[in-house]
Amino acid sequence: MRKDTMSQSENAGRILVMEAFEHVHPDRCADYEAAGVVIDDKVKDSEPGMLVHALTRVKETADAVTYRWLEIFEDSDAFAAHFDNPAVQEHVAKLNEGTLVAPTELVLYTAWSDDKKAQWRQKLSGAKLTFAPVLAGFYLTR
Repeated sequence: MRKDTMSQSENAGRILVMEAFEHVHPDRCADYEAAGVVIDDKVKDSEPGMLVHALTRVKETADAVTYRWLEIFEDSDAFAAHFDNPAVQEHVAKLNEGTLVAPTELVLYTAWSDDKKAQWRQKLSGAKLTFAPVLAGFYLTR
């Protein structure tokens, strides 16, 4: 098996992929989805480094409906800009006022150093943050 193929890719230091899993109270799904459309438009208009921003509904239980945001960033600066975006900060604050039933889970796919990962763990301490152990993969350069 190949090891660490993500960091060997020419674009590995640039592109960053994140999945954000949000666990929503079943009675709040309509509100959550409406807020998702609003924040999607705001991100599209204010974050040129966001390459993909897609919301899907991935799991339903009696206690929660889990949604996944797939977000692909041009580089780590675009990733930082997303979390510094006032519209995103306001959106997250509103979700934490009773829409979400559990902390957001963030999964990052990146070839960052351990030091950079530690910096982001500290910055995003309010979320459950993991770095996906990529066994095979690449960032394509065109």
